[in-house]
Amino acid sequence: MKWKVAVIAVAMLVAGTAQGQDTAQSPDGLYTVSVVPNGEEDENGFGAQALVLYSTKGNIQRRLLVSKWNGDYARNLAGLSHPLFSLDGGYVYFNSTDASPNSGYVHQFDLKLNVIKAVCPGWALRVMRTGPYRGYLLVQTHRYWDRPEGGSYNPVFLTHPSGKKIMMVPGSDNDEGELAVDPWLAKMNWRAW
Repeated sequence: MKWKVAVIAVAMLVAGTAQGQDTAQSPDGLYTVSVVPNGEEDENGFGAQALVLYSTKGNIQRRLLVSKWNGDYARNLAGLSHPLFSLDGGYVYFNSTDASPNSGYVHQFDLKLNVIKAVCPGWALRVMRTGPYRGYLLVQTHRYWDRPEGGSYNPVFLTHPSGKKIMMVPGSDNDEGELAVDPWLAKMNWRAW
């Protein structure tokens, strides 16, 4: 009997760890969404994953999607990461990627309609919570300099939920562009997470 309790405790610990790997809480606090392992690797070497919605008030969960690789970056649903709720809680943004640094893509899952929409290339870092751009995304992209010396950089863009880039975050045009986000938000007296 003791071994059954130990096995159940380990299973709960593993499930809790999986749920905590890449998790976000809804604005109303009633749900969390997580990227969790979901079986074996696919034929392209990606670990199978699922995007799962959990109720914080019970054991109710809803699997939103299972990862699936596609050569078209906008349709690739492998390498899932960093889910974020929209301000109204009606959408979940998440990132997908393959091995190329240019292949990251932001997707939006409509919780009411069960529809996935490709938003834009890059990686969603945060959702704007205050200021005139409430609900917009901060999206980081990987780019290459158009200079003789070459090289790459990773700027962060203030991006409309439709995918339209509004502006580059000042000072983010370097290798670690995400480090410019907090000083910029503080200067503007805006918040994002």
